[in-house]
Amino acid sequence: MSNQKGKHLLDEVREIMRLKKYSIHTERSYCDWIKRFIVDIT
Repeated sequence: MSNQKGKHLLDEVREIMRLKKYSIHTERSYCDWIKRFIVDIT
């Protein structure tokens, strides 16, 4: 279940970043950071 929530969060982050016209490199960096953060706190 937590994997689905994690994917949901990342989907929302990607959608918002695309709406704000962030570069794909920035989007990937932010999503990678979020994934690492989630793994560290669980």
